[in-house]
Amino acid sequence: MRKYLIIAVLALIGIFNAIYLSIPAYEYWNGADKFALQMMPCDLSDTLSCSGILQNPRAIIFSVGEFKVAFPMVAAIVYPILFILALLGWFTRSHTPAKVLTGMALGGICFNSYVIYQEFIVGVFCPLCAMCTVIIIAIFFLSICTWYKKKNK
Repeated sequence: MRKYLIIAVLALIGIFNAIYLSIPAYEYWNGADKFALQMMPCDLSDTLSCSGILQNPRAIIFSVGEFKVAFPMVAAIVYPILFILALLGWFTRSHTPAKVLTGMALGGICFNSYVIYQEFIVGVFCPLCAMCTVIIIAIFFLSICTWYKKKNK
């Protein structure tokens, strides 16, 4: 059950990462601040740049009317759900949340693969998106280990 706590900590890091990227992306695409993505601290070079990819129209996943949803905004919704599921599994000592976590993490891996594909097309890579990918892969394997271990006992 300790794996649930590790998943919760990873999800918490993912929440902060997603919010850090979502706020300037929201301001840039939906607000009046077209300078919100200028010189973010995670901009290391022309190729390793959070703002470089977030300013590109390929960062937009979908629009609802005039409201544009960039990919970090999706993560800002998913990571709190992962966090709650991990805490639920830890408190209830149940393996059912681990199965849901596995499915959601697999979806997250697919989503992150799409984001990385978009980064390859643009030629700009976000270091924090790479961190998000590592986190979701770790959550995937930890959640599998949590329910698979119980199944084999």
